[in-house]
Amino acid sequence: MQSSVIALRGTVMAATNSELEPILPSRNTSARYDSLGTRSLFPAVTHGPEAEGNCANRRPSETDNSFSTNLRNRFRYLRDTLQNFRTHPTSLYVSRYFVLSCLALLLWGNTFIMVGNAAGPSGQLFRIGVLGVAAYLAGSVVHTIGLPPLLGMLLMGTVLRNTRSVVISGRYLALAADLRKVALVIILIRAGLGLDPNALKRLSGMVIRLAVIPSLVEASSVAVMSHFLLDLPWIWGCLLGAVMAAVSPAVVIPCLFSLQDRGYGKSKGIPTLVIAAATFDDVIAISAFSVVLSIIFSTGDIVTSIIQGPLGLISGFIFGILWGLLIRYVPERHDRFVVILRTLLLGGGGLLLLFGSEAVGYDGAGPLGCVVAAFVANHGWRTQGWADESNPVAENFAVLWSIFQPLLFGLIGNEIDFYFLDLRTVGLGVACLSVSLAARILISVVAASGGNLTLKEKLFVSWAWFPKATVQAAIGPVALDIARKIKSVEDEVYASKLLIVAVLAILITAPVGATLITVLGPRLLEKEEVSDASTSPEIQSSESVAGRQTTDFC
Repeated sequence: MQSSVIALRGTVMAATNSELEPILPSRNTSARYDSLGTRSLFPAVTHGPEAEGNCANRRPSETDNSFSTNLRNRFRYLRDTLQNFRTHPTSLYVSRYFVLSCLALLLWGNTFIMVGNAAGPSGQLFRIGVLGVAAYLAGSVVHTIGLPPLLGMLLMGTVLRNTRSVVISGRYLALAADLRKVALVIILIRAGLGLDPNALKRLSGMVIRLAVIPSLVEASSVAVMSHFLLDLPWIWGCLLGAVMAAVSPAVVIPCLFSLQDRGYGKSKGIPTLVIAAATFDDVIAISAFSVVLSIIFSTGDIVTSIIQGPLGLISGFIFGILWGLLIRYVPERHDRFVVILRTLLLGGGGLLLLFGSEAVGYDGAGPLGCVVAAFVANHGWRTQGWADESNPVAENFAVLWSIFQPLLFGLIGNEIDFYFLDLRTVGLGVACLSVSLAARILISVVAASGGNLTLKEKLFVSWAWFPKATVQAAIGPVALDIARKIKSVEDEVYASKLLIVAVLAILITAPVGATLITVLGPRLLEKEEVSDASTSPEIQSSESVAGRQTTDFC
């Protein structure tokens, strides 16, 4: 009798589960938890039984290369959401977004009370907030068609600037620059946390080649082309070459994280290779820019300026190691507040490195120090039991990035003003960029030789160097600001041409480069299955490395 009851109960439960399956998705397929055992703060829009139920078993062509399948799954998800809203997990997300909206209103209200009209509807602070919200919405719309959201964020910032809806001016330009730097610190720390030490050790020689050789070739190409096409003196051509040689970490790193989380290129450490080389590339470019700028305007002793480049590299590397070792052992790993304390120490140290290095004139030390500190600290945390798939500090920085990403790319897009673009300079600038980028791509394939990479993987690495954005937006206007301050008409003309080419580089390479990385990655890189961490059930069902899928939309 008892066995009959048990059998009947099993039959009823199976039938009930089969009926509820379209409504209540499996825990292992749609539940996303953070380090505290709660659902992720910013869920991906692809959750749900139709959109991701069998995602792990699909071929890459079905998940990454088919826009029609992607859109069809999203419409099915929307249909199920509307039909079964109260029992659908999206009801939790809507509730959370409502709470976040309330928090945003509270933040604005308190800011308005404290600073007055600056936070009012006609104030600069309010406009910066509007820019961030509008950029986030534009990025979400672009993401629904399978493209990186930074395309929408950049475009929204540019549209708001050129329609004169949001124009940041006066002392708030410095605030906008500081916000961009904070976002840069966050993404650089995430880059350090995501580096694979084994892959980095194995590919160290290739990292150095990729960091140095393509940058020198591109900078030289830009210097030569700008001298003959844009009539820039050789020294100004070298300055433009230093500006153009830097890769944008804010564009490259999130897209590589997205590919790595899906298993593309992970077995050979390609994301680690590109991220590490890009970091050193930026440090070299920023150091070269500082040296050439000081030579042009004679802001100090030339010999001292030349020495500052290598000193910046060394000091950033040393400080990053020391800070990483400190966070590795302090606080003690059994401290109940260990996650938040490690997050605050790592973030605060990164901010101090970036802003402090600029204050003392060693601009290249900050970015390198951020990456090194995060890498050293995370290497120690791995030995204490924090795997890449269950690192709560990385989760916290993933959430911070989801907040600052719209601000970063919205502000970068807001730097682009079509009013100052001279058509003749634009045409010649595009030609200059085309030649230099082609040279960089070709030499990158050569520099990636000597390892175990296939031709397809070498091609991907070369295309991953394409995007320009963050560094160009930061240092592009510097020469023009100095020329205006000293009232040098000739230097203003040269600096204006430099800024136009920098703007063109952002406008063309950032969206195209992000799209190329996203589209070419699944086609050119080998895929390995991503295994879940065997820790707790909550962590096991989370996305690898801090729920990057929910915050990196590339």
